[in-house]
Amino acid sequence: MFAATLGVLLLTPGAPVPAQPPVPAAKADRFKAEEFARVVYNVADQVALRYVRPVEMKDLIDAAVRGLYDECGLPVPERVRDAVRAAGNGSELLQTLTDVRLLLAGQPALRGPRAMYAAINGFKHATEPACQLVSPRANTFASIDMDYGIGIELEGVSASAWMLYQVEYKTALGHYQPVGWLDRVPRAEDVTAPAGVPWRIKRVIPDSPAQKAGVRPGDLITHFNGTEIGADNVNRLFAQFAFPPQMYDPQTGLPKAPDRAFTFRRAGKSFALDIKGQSYQPASAFGVIRTNEDKWDCFLDRQRKIGYLRIGAVETGLDRKVEEMVADLEKRGCRALILDLRWCPGGYVDPGVRIAGTFLPQNVMLAQMKYRNPQLAGNQPEIRNVFPNLTRHLDVPLVVLVGQETTGGGELIAASLRDNDRCVLVGQRTAGRASIQNIVDGGFGGLQFKITTGESFRPNGKSRQRKPDSGPTDEWGLKPDEGLEVPVTLDKSHELRRAAELHALRPADSTEALDFDDPAKDPYRVKALDYLRQKLDKKK
Repeated sequence: MFAATLGVLLLTPGAPVPAQPPVPAAKADRFKAEEFARVVYNVADQVALRYVRPVEMKDLIDAAVRGLYDECGLPVPERVRDAVRAAGNGSELLQTLTDVRLLLAGQPALRGPRAMYAAINGFKHATEPACQLVSPRANTFASIDMDYGIGIELEGVSASAWMLYQVEYKTALGHYQPVGWLDRVPRAEDVTAPAGVPWRIKRVIPDSPAQKAGVRPGDLITHFNGTEIGADNVNRLFAQFAFPPQMYDPQTGLPKAPDRAFTFRRAGKSFALDIKGQSYQPASAFGVIRTNEDKWDCFLDRQRKIGYLRIGAVETGLDRKVEEMVADLEKRGCRALILDLRWCPGGYVDPGVRIAGTFLPQNVMLAQMKYRNPQLAGNQPEIRNVFPNLTRHLDVPLVVLVGQETTGGGELIAASLRDNDRCVLVGQRTAGRASIQNIVDGGFGGLQFKITTGESFRPNGKSRQRKPDSGPTDEWGLKPDEGLEVPVTLDKSHELRRAAELHALRPADSTEALDFDDPAKDPYRVKALDYLRQKLDKKK
């Protein structure tokens, strides 16, 4: 039998030594290994059908095997690669994947759902890193991974660590079946929390309850609901924090959000806050200063009436927020606008093209789309500005700030405006990402698999996508207009980004002065203001 043969060969002299001591292989269960192989194979089948470029099933299964060995810190033995290459059909590929899973049955790195996670994410070796497993919440960029209803992300509790914790914990509770697991399901209290001790806040989401309470990145949570967080109770407390029990209003019988009590430590001082979890809309559009009504005043230069609007992740509904903020500026006599896309990570296509359409005439080209299988994508090959009920602002001069972290949907907006001669670009060359992605069922634990199904192009038909072999003179991304480059290092850009994020988190009633309040400390905004002031002065 292939698995037995490989098992003997792996133990011969000169074979790779496992990175971690294996658990006894006697726990291996062929039925579960076959179940594992079927799930991985089915997701691979969806990738082969939908991926932007043709990819063979054999290459995807080979990539899945590599993902398993990578997770164990081992090279793939040549004999294993030979077995995958020798497989002549789908049944043989399934058999080979089953045998490989049994061969690695004793690896702790592949316990529980981790083998499935490693194998399916291994498809990146046959496609691209952007093709990966995601939790359903990870499709919303501004609130990526988790916010527990209060708007914080803890260090260590993101991406794979958070997704695997959810699968393990909910499987322990019986919410999911242990599909393809070769080992026992742990008790819920034994599932290891991904957060350390104490809990350190990595990120606070704008317009969340935590932001409005004044919580900041870097704050430490030392106590939760009156109990000090320690190594002996962190698993239990984290589970209560991440999955609070459902509570009901005794008057109405309706569900209500629980109050959660925290003790924070900042700069050596402790303070307590009670924060109620609630539904909220993460903010992705920011102005100059928050008003008492918790809205944004967007005038950067009040004398010349120059507005400023920064866009983060392109979330559903962001287009309506941007239109509202621009309409308010116009009502107050705005004469020019700076649209800041420097740290826009992309997001959804529809709100992105509607934001661009806000500043462009009816029916102009906003973007071109190319798919490997257009009939599966369900989208048109081009997007034009034909949106109903869209107020258009066509007269105000427009500067768009771009940089090395302007990605995907941010580049789409900038390209739509620049190719239609509606703006100038100030800053640095953008990232060069133009992938269109869709999701399919990940096959286990409620996860989804994100697949690149196409590429978006500029309205003028040029590519924005930076490929692995793209050089500085090739066509990718967007470049600033001549004479409007801003020569800053990536470190300086990161520093400015951190300043902008703190600025977005400052509560409306705060009197604290921040670096981002002063545009003179930001060379991008200095360049943009100089350009617009000169343009407005020429109109006099």
